[in-house]
Amino acid sequence: MKRLDLVSLRLFVSIADAASLTGAATREHMALAAVSKRVRDLEAQLDTALLYRRPRGVELTPAGDALLHHARTVLADMESLQAELSEYSRGVRGHVRIHANTSAIIEFLPEDLALFAREHPEIKIDLQEHVSTEAIHAVREGLTDIGIFANTPTVEGLQVFDYREDRLVLVVPNDHALAARERVSLIEALDYDFIGLQHDASLYGLVAKAARESGTPLRMRIQVRSFEGICRMIAHDMGVGVLPVKAVTHLSGLPLTAVELTDAWAQRMLHLGVRDYDALSVIAREMVDHLIRDTAHGPPT
Repeated sequence: MKRLDLVSLRLFVSIADAASLTGAATREHMALAAVSKRVRDLEAQLDTALLYRRPRGVELTPAGDALLHHARTVLADMESLQAELSEYSRGVRGHVRIHANTSAIIEFLPEDLALFAREHPEIKIDLQEHVSTEAIHAVREGLTDIGIFANTPTVEGLQVFDYREDRLVLVVPNDHALAARERVSLIEALDYDFIGLQHDASLYGLVAKAARESGTPLRMRIQVRSFEGICRMIAHDMGVGVLPVKAVTHLSGLPLTAVELTDAWAQRMLHLGVRDYDALSVIAREMVDHLIRDTAHGPPT
């Protein structure tokens, strides 16, 4: 099979969107005859029919559906490539990829990355939010340069450094029975329904493990994907939850109270992981050094 050209793929997407050769010709500023020939050539090249011709337009065949899916992906990737390369022509001189859990993104990374960006204005920072297990996987698979995650001081195949300490609190509605308490242990809250993150989140695992060890099951009523979702559920009396204290102050407009947890695990460490510090690009190593500069365990020397 000959190589598919981007012009034909873009035209095919337009045909699918318009459900009409005429509509696609208008969108792409082409003659109808040229559009028809492009489609015939594409079908001949692939040796399969891509369109059902109807009196009022066209419909995709199963093969056409498959081509449309891949064409959209290829075109999106090309746009992303062009955008990234254009940044280099405008003076960008490096690229650091970071996958981090929600705690790090809400509590620490805005300030840390803003400072780094001011010191390195020519560097592009690609930050994505993921649960801790996903961040670890991304580093291990080479999908990101740096991962930031919780509760995993050693990870097979990664070099791990301390990043920041993260204090967890019990979050309750302002009129809750525990709202007047200054401090509380998790076991005292286990009689209530909980709102939490999904099962693969490190914070969920931490709270569930503590509940199991206390001999009282965790009554997880609702699971969501964000701290904001948890807080809003709690604010509407759907339950209580365990969150980083800064996540609650970040949503200070809600009728919530943060009660200090007395459990030792409520003071946890966020970690930074890389596959191989020495194999990172110069700018990625500088980012690691910057992020862990205030911790006791710095990068390899």
